Amino acid sequence: MYCPACGSQNPDSARACAACGQAMGAAVGVPPTVIDARRSGSPVNAHLALSIIVTLFCCQPAGIVAIVYSAIAMGKNSSGDYAEAAKAAKTASLWGWIGFGLGITVWVIYGVFMLLMLAATAAGSP
Repeated sequence: MYCPACGSQNPDSARACAACGQAMGAAVGVPPTVIDARRSGSPVNAHLALSIIVTLFCCQPAGIVAIVYSAIAMGKNSSGDYAEAAKAAKTASLWGWIGFGLGITVWVIYGVFMLLMLAATAAGSP
């Protein structure tokens, strides 16, 4: 029979799991499900804060994509599918940093343009 907590196989007469010590209950003859196999691991950081900051201050389109993937990662974390949560969080982080880079680039170009305009204005006045 299989342990309902960790999925380890135990003798049919076992009262507790040899691997984790969980008491063996009524549903012990059922093999572990796919969901139990996906639960190995731990929750991942969904990078929601980065996504929101990028959306508000840097690049809205990339930030929105990052927020969507962050939400997917949080949903996968809630269901225990940590492998898929990690993939979605990695994509959210990628889009967050792309948006951050685009935002910084636009601000630098804007600053250079403003300095050039200031210099042209100062050079043109007597």
